Amino acid sequence: MPNLGAESASGGLRGHIMRTPAQRQQNFALEALINEAAAAANADPIEFRIRHTSDQRLIDVLNATAKAAEWKARPAPHRGARKTGTDALTGQGVCVVVRHNAYWVGIAEVAVVPATGVVQVTKFTIGVDCAKIINPRQLDLCMKSGVVMGLSEALKEEVTFDTGKVTSTNWALYRILTMEETPEIKVVQISREDRGFGGGSEAANAVAPGAAVAAFFDATGVKPRRIPLTPTYVSTLLKS
Repeated sequence: MPNLGAESASGGLRGHIMRTPAQRQQNFALEALINEAAAAANADPIEFRIRHTSDQRLIDVLNATAKAAEWKARPAPHRGARKTGTDALTGQGVCVVVRHNAYWVGIAEVAVVPATGVVQVTKFTIGVDCAKIINPRQLDLCMKSGVVMGLSEALKEEVTFDTGKVTSTNWALYRILTMEETPEIKVVQISREDRGFGGGSEAANAVAPGAAVAAFFDATGVKPRRIPLTPTYVSTLLKS
């Protein structure tokens, strides 16, 4: 999050507690660029990443997460991608974060209804290699809660304003992901005895927005530049 000093205390929107500070924003942009580079090269996004790294830990967690997600290897966008229609389109997308001696991979599957602008993440697979795992059950909980947090940010969470104040002041106006909207979440863990210890909590939320946006691109052929993917924003994107 931004480092706001005393000179900023009297104005602007101050950043407060958020998982994966100082990395979420730039990683979102970096992974979007990598996914777009893969599309320009007519390459599968996961295969493209593997082709451009020699880091075996990253390669292993990409392969393990893709297998668990039943990833369909092909370039994005999908051959049936379109911007109109009342039938739901489906897409898949991937995002990677490397943080605190841990390698994270998120794979999202989405359904998009162009006519309404509604985006739903139907399945999410998250994998991590955080070196030696001490408590797999606790790590599982951290991974799943991070996905929920990240998808809420990707699809719902938005501070709104009028000309003089913040207007999203309660849970009816500042919307978050509900239990009904939470997708199936599958977890992949890789434990290594020879790599010390890594972060097993932060970065779980950071892979979710990037993966969801990549899946939206796969479904529609349209590249969002920001989140959340609200129906209003999506409808505007698809009409542009």
